[in-house]
Amino acid sequence: MNDVIPWVGIEGVRFGELRKDVRERLGDYSSFKRSPGDSAIDHYPSMGLMLHFDGADRLDFIEATAESELSFSGINLSGRPFGEVLDELRSNSIDFVLDGAGCALTGYGIELYTPAPDELDIEVEGVALRGLMDSRDSSDASDVVIDPPMSEGTLF
Repeated sequence: MNDVIPWVGIEGVRFGELRKDVRERLGDYSSFKRSPGDSAIDHYPSMGLMLHFDGADRLDFIEATAESELSFSGINLSGRPFGEVLDELRSNSIDFVLDGAGCALTGYGIELYTPAPDELDIEVEGVALRGLMDSRDSSDASDVVIDPPMSEGTLF
């Protein structure tokens, strides 16, 4: 499993990194645009990752499928029933807010997507990760403590 580092990224992929550096490190990918005018999204199917970059070509959003095997605090976040994931989050005192697409882990920049959030036996299909620094290059990010508001527009 790949551990999520809230607001920072995952092992080997960190918010604010340049697209060219990520591509060199991760290897085979394809790019696509969801709609005209959007910047290209790099898709790494074997890793279950879709990486979004800002206008400066810095990583600013991560979408992950079950193939990514993302975890947080030892909890596998996708590829298993939504109810099981919620139970483990509660057992580990990790707060979350339910929404029409799944849930957002409060204060962590992590969102879970399931096609039927009211049916707890349906698997979590995706995880969205947001960065703290909004792709700004800062060597002092560890000193910043922010609990940003939940953002709309998750692409799941």
